[in-house]
Amino acid sequence: MLDIMDAMTASVREGERPSVDDISQTIEFLRVFVDKCHHTKEEQLLFPAVRAAGIPAVEDVIVALLAEHVQGRGSVSRIAEMAERLSDGDESAAPELADAMSGYTKLLREHIVREENDCFSAADSELPAHVQAELEQGYDRIERDVVGGGVHESFHALLDRLAQQYL
Repeated sequence: MLDIMDAMTASVREGERPSVDDISQTIEFLRVFVDKCHHTKEEQLLFPAVRAAGIPAVEDVIVALLAEHVQGRGSVSRIAEMAERLSDGDESAAPELADAMSGYTKLLREHIVREENDCFSAADSELPAHVQAELEQGYDRIERDVVGGGVHESFHALLDRLAQQYL
């Protein structure tokens, strides 16, 4: 999705406009898949488990990741606001939409590196197998009860369609 958003950003900067539907579905993906699914798993399950295990080197990373979750939510709200203005015919929103999308993809790329290198690897090596199994069950529960059945698959189809169109 980040590559798709970068391609959308480039098209906006070149004066082209992605369809309102494409932008709307992208925002929905960010709100549901990234935030409601992925960030919820971290905030409700992984981070508390890491903190409970007392892995001191990861505490500062968790604080930074949580702050980035808040920043990302703000960025998505800004993207939605600019997309709405643009769909209402306010062309002055186009550069702001491009900036908001670009800022979001930059934030998320840095966030993903921090997660993988500084948090997930520590959790994988330090958390006992039974805790990791409990986390996996919790992740499945969030997928089922919070996100909903079939949503993951519909997002994969969306990514395939948008990738064909923009990449």
